[in-house]
Amino acid sequence: VAPNRWCVTRQDLIEFRCLVKKHVAEGRIAPTELDPFDPNDADVGPCVHTITKQLIVPVTEKAGNTSWALMLHPDGLECDLFVTHCWLEGIYEFIDKVLNSWPRGARHAYCCMLSNPQNLDIGDLLSIPRESPFALALMSARYMLVVPNRKCSIYSRIWCTYEAFIAYSESKFIFVATPPLKGALRRVCLLLALSFVTAIASSFLCSLSGPIPNLALRLIVDFVLFCVMLQSFLRASRAVQVVTHLAAVFGGMYVGYSVVAFARERSYRELADVARAFILCVSVAMAEADLLWSRQSVEEARNLRREFTGDLRDAKSSVESDREKILSELELFGQEHRVNLAIEVLLTSGMSTPTLQAAAETVGLLEQVGYWNLSITSMIWVAWFASSLGELANYDNTSLQSGYPYAWIDAMGGPPFVRWQFWVLVFSCLQALVWL
Repeated sequence: VAPNRWCVTRQDLIEFRCLVKKHVAEGRIAPTELDPFDPNDADVGPCVHTITKQLIVPVTEKAGNTSWALMLHPDGLECDLFVTHCWLEGIYEFIDKVLNSWPRGARHAYCCMLSNPQNLDIGDLLSIPRESPFALALMSARYMLVVPNRKCSIYSRIWCTYEAFIAYSESKFIFVATPPLKGALRRVCLLLALSFVTAIASSFLCSLSGPIPNLALRLIVDFVLFCVMLQSFLRASRAVQVVTHLAAVFGGMYVGYSVVAFARERSYRELADVARAFILCVSVAMAEADLLWSRQSVEEARNLRREFTGDLRDAKSSVESDREKILSELELFGQEHRVNLAIEVLLTSGMSTPTLQAAAETVGLLEQVGYWNLSITSMIWVAWFASSLGELANYDNTSLQSGYPYAWIDAMGGPPFVRWQFWVLVFSCLQALVWL
């Protein structure tokens, strides 16, 4: 079976994590002097070296010294995802990051600890780096997933730097793996609850004092939009979190005033305002998730840079001859500069694609283009959907309680469905909904 078929599936990784957890609980995988992991820890777990020695090697030895991947799939699976890591990370940490960042469309992954036969000496297969199982699998893959760890940069290891070079030179899509975002749902729900409570209070006050001026309402909306925009341009901090909570409060005020206005007027325009206000509050809540994602991305970038000097000649290898072979190959073809550039693009941008690589070579490095804001995306969607919905509401400014709710037919010279502008707005609304 060719090396580019030594792969496992997403489900295989899920089951492998469960198996490791079971063996740890039974004491069959135990801490060592080099890896004194906590058996009760469910987030990091034993390192890959420990898992390989205490689980993969004994099990695959009984299966005829094959690899774990070929033990599960004797005919092999075509590789479309290559996972690069350096074996110092905990197995739970590794699997959680890979599963959380698994690219859409990828089916089978090459993970060296599971893909290579750990009971056999594959030194001869590594004598020519470009013809090694790593290189052949990576050339076959469409995506490469980079898995950072808490102990060192994977790019302080020579094989990881070489894999980055191959992925870059072969125009692969390269992504940085991140763990699941814990606590995000709870934080978002708390912010929505804050907006909900504020909406109730503001609607009660508005029902007592009467409608507020349009200028004041527009200032509230502008303040919420300003807070969301400000949050997207600043690094995660306590001050930014305070701004997000203020936006949630004012967003709730907008909801309360819109609901009261709709209850009084009962027109489609006020109904559109209510929808706009609710979606705006959701955008603010998404800003809270963006804060958590921002902190996480900063941490993963820090992990990738830890002990990385920016020069591949400083990278290490457990087998010195491998390091010499890789450096000799890159020096022979004059590719050292491209290796360093490939890694720097990934570290600076957070991802690497053929388009991004071309842009970096033309205009220089582009910072953080691999990260996006959910709050800004939802806010733009609000502007798209709500503006179209608001214009549709203008086709009927009459009261919903009116005895003749179709007065606009006479006012506009006919029903709206015979006017092309009406259908442009309808399809714009439908397109926004489909985009979701």
